[in-house]
Amino acid sequence: MKNGSIFLILLLLGLCAHAQNKVTGVVKDSSDRPLTGVSVSVNGRGATLTDIEGKFTVSAAPGAMLLFSYTGFKPQEVRYNGQSQLTISLEGTLKILDEAVVIGYGTTRKRDLTGSVATVKPEALQKFPTANVSDMLRGQAPGVLVTSNTTSPGGGATIRIRGNRSLSSNQSPLFLVDGMIVPQIDDLNANDIESIDILKDASSQAIYGSRAANGVILVTTKRGKPGKVNVDVSSYASIQNAHRNFDLYNPDEFVTLRYWAKLNDGVGNLGTLKDPNYKVILDDQIMLDSYTSRNFVDWEKLMIKNALQNDNNISIRGGSDKVRYSFNMGYFNQNGVVDRSGYIRPSTRLNLDFNVAKWLNMGVNVSYSRPRTQLNDGSRFSQILTVPTLAKAYDDNGNLLREISTSGTVNPLWYNREYKSEQTDEYQVVSGFANFKPFAGFSYKLTGNLRSNNRETDAYKTKQYPGSTGDGSITGYKRSSYLIENLVNYAVPMPWKSHNLNLTLIQSFEQDLQKTTGFSFIKSPSDEFEWNFAGDAEINGVTRSIVRTHAVSFAGRLQYSLMDKYLLTASVRRDGASVFGADNKWATMPSVALAWKINNESFLKNATWIDLLKLRVSYGKVGNWAIPAYRTLGLSTSYEYILGSAADLNIGYLPSSELLNQSLKWETTGSYNFGADFVAFNNRLSATLEYYRTTTNDLLVKRTVPSITGYTSTWDNLGKTQSTGWEFSLNGTIIQKHDLQWNLGGSISTQKNKIIKIDGRVDDKGNPVNDLNNGWFIGKSINVAYNYVFGGIWQEGETPNANQYLAGDAVPTPGSIRVKDYNGDGKITTDDRKIYNLDPSWYATINSSLSYKNLDMNVEFYTVQNVIKNNPYYYDFNYGGSLNAKLNGIKVNYWTPDNKSNEAPKPQYTASTPYFNLLGYRDASYFRLRSATLGYTIPKKLTSRWHMERLRFYLTGTNIFTQTKYKSYSPEKEPSAYPETRNLTFGMNLSF
Repeated sequence: MKNGSIFLILLLLGLCAHAQNKVTGVVKDSSDRPLTGVSVSVNGRGATLTDIEGKFTVSAAPGAMLLFSYTGFKPQEVRYNGQSQLTISLEGTLKILDEAVVIGYGTTRKRDLTGSVATVKPEALQKFPTANVSDMLRGQAPGVLVTSNTTSPGGGATIRIRGNRSLSSNQSPLFLVDGMIVPQIDDLNANDIESIDILKDASSQAIYGSRAANGVILVTTKRGKPGKVNVDVSSYASIQNAHRNFDLYNPDEFVTLRYWAKLNDGVGNLGTLKDPNYKVILDDQIMLDSYTSRNFVDWEKLMIKNALQNDNNISIRGGSDKVRYSFNMGYFNQNGVVDRSGYIRPSTRLNLDFNVAKWLNMGVNVSYSRPRTQLNDGSRFSQILTVPTLAKAYDDNGNLLREISTSGTVNPLWYNREYKSEQTDEYQVVSGFANFKPFAGFSYKLTGNLRSNNRETDAYKTKQYPGSTGDGSITGYKRSSYLIENLVNYAVPMPWKSHNLNLTLIQSFEQDLQKTTGFSFIKSPSDEFEWNFAGDAEINGVTRSIVRTHAVSFAGRLQYSLMDKYLLTASVRRDGASVFGADNKWATMPSVALAWKINNESFLKNATWIDLLKLRVSYGKVGNWAIPAYRTLGLSTSYEYILGSAADLNIGYLPSSELLNQSLKWETTGSYNFGADFVAFNNRLSATLEYYRTTTNDLLVKRTVPSITGYTSTWDNLGKTQSTGWEFSLNGTIIQKHDLQWNLGGSISTQKNKIIKIDGRVDDKGNPVNDLNNGWFIGKSINVAYNYVFGGIWQEGETPNANQYLAGDAVPTPGSIRVKDYNGDGKITTDDRKIYNLDPSWYATINSSLSYKNLDMNVEFYTVQNVIKNNPYYYDFNYGGSLNAKLNGIKVNYWTPDNKSNEAPKPQYTASTPYFNLLGYRDASYFRLRSATLGYTIPKKLTSRWHMERLRFYLTGTNIFTQTKYKSYSPEKEPSAYPETRNLTFGMNLSF
């Protein structure tokens, strides 16, 4: 029986093999071009790939199912019915060039862009486990420089689009979320974002006119789609670790530093380095006991710990032809690496779309988030680096000591424990729209947006906090704004197919209202409830302010295409803002942009490998009214006075120290942009090159006025600046096969800004006059420092002559700082001061992603180059930089008779060293491995059994490695700032 079964099985296998046919064929795209590397499988097994001509050969029995799959194209199943030759045409999915790009009050295909617009997809943002979207944008778009405001939990970032251009007014870009103007985007949940589009040139910004002088960032949130319900769950946990790249003086090194500092000040009875008198050197019993017992304190370890961060989100999206919905809930929690700091943010968003009729669709967006930030005593944090380790933090019973030295130095841990501060925000957004389409090609959209922010900031110092009687403050801040817009779009019917014309008309009205109420108090009756006992304390200060601004706008845009080769976009916007005087409230912002699709010309018709070759040129003007309100009306200051008896206290008002200026007008920016776009090999290679030149006139500047006028400052229009730069991005699919794909890309941006004009004044030789008080220099960058240059250390045996040091200075001695003859004229004068450019000259990103079967990997590098920062830890007494040996600090190679250093001067215990601050200017360029991710997606055959659509696990490291000469916790911040962290993250993405 057994042998018979085996024979029957072999016979059936032979019959099946005999029934298989050899099948050949070719696979092409919709343009009849052969596709190389298409996977061809029979009944899901035995995949083969098409050759360079798109041809394939497989064996299949009649009735078998052939599956064709290729990245960028819809998979196709074909039932084999005995044909010997097959021709398969694959339909492309939405290609990169056909993707919709948000351009403001509408969208266009990427291939039809005439301006400079960068798009960032959500997968690029979610590589970085951070609280704020601004920081996620770092390195994701050329021309967009992101630097940290603060690296504390929930801390935001500064975004500069194509550099600085204003001297005093706000330079933040305009943020819009689903069309609603918002002051910032850091309260957003990144999981809600569908895409971010960044308008970089004035032609694309001009449609937003008055707010767009510093660029525009458009955020589009996710919306539901008709079909089955999609449920997505994402979660990650991250370990944060702080890391510094500098050394502090260890106890023995600190004692040696203190010895030299006192010796140079003439202190006697110090002994020698080989036989030191520690009692005189340290001159503090607690420090002496600590040193002799070798019981030291590592303040950093006591204050900074590894901390956990996690994020959890669930979203539900779906709908029908009539109703679509998108709902998301998220909870972000970041524990701070510094004790008593942290950030949490619950958030939710609901987007609804209704197709009421063929001629009417409507939508509603509702979002709410409630972030809460706990702040440590930041003013005292730097002490963990400067308090000597020769101390005692806890007594023998483990209780925290208030004082850690005989001289009464307060324990930095004590400061932190006796201080508490919290900020709680509530962000609410409600918006809705109704879109009417009475006839083909025409639509009228009415949009209403309402946004509110309620904030309470609380702080309290207990009675145990040095100098406090139970002091605190409570500040309430309310901001509400609304925006009403009327939008008309009309695709004008043309009698010629080669012409396309679209018109857009816009009218909008906006109001922003901000109210602040706060008070401070002392002598709280109890520390138990912190600021919540403020009502029973003694009030010692009350503040109240109300600021209301309005803006009205009218705009129109024309988009024209001829033969799908020549593109024109032109717009004009008229804005009125309440912050200006009656004669200057309005400004007009025009723009024009041209593009030429060279690949559609007849002379390139045979170059089928070119998907797009486009040249662009544009010019536009935008305005800036980012100044405080009421500066054209005048401000007053309240004064208390006694009239009559001492009990008759009255309040009176006089003009403030700021002079009103009714002639204030718009700051205007005109910008040229030249661009070239290239896409080839079926979207496998893409490149963009751009050059811009931006000129800003009538800068809004707060300047000083002679005090004889009775005022000290005024807002005025003066000056001119110019910024230029190059941007280049290149992305390519290096390998694209059935199971393997490798993408490599990057971008590099250069930027340079300079002041062209200040106030028109010239000297007796006709040269423009610089403004030294404000640090403004004709022909130089806006962000500069002006000082002498460090030229080394005076050595023994060198005798300075009168030309080698500044007139009026004491004669330098060995170990003193030498000032460099910067202009090379053989003498040291005030002309030897240097203008230090504090802005980077270029920055770049390199990104590589690799996927093999169910495994995916991504690595991103980021660099910022040629940037100078001033590091006070090299010279400031309060940061241990002055080599007085009273505080600890960053270890440097200082001068002694035994160590002829040319890097840092001799230590001095009480005396100050001239020009010490010259050591602070340091190269802050850095190169960073910003992120590396390894992910694995569970095979579908397993997840389908568990009723899951997709299950992916991943491991991500961020800020893994940083190469920089700048000594700090972060190359972008001073060492006293909250430490930047390296993160190791484990996460999961689950879809049903």
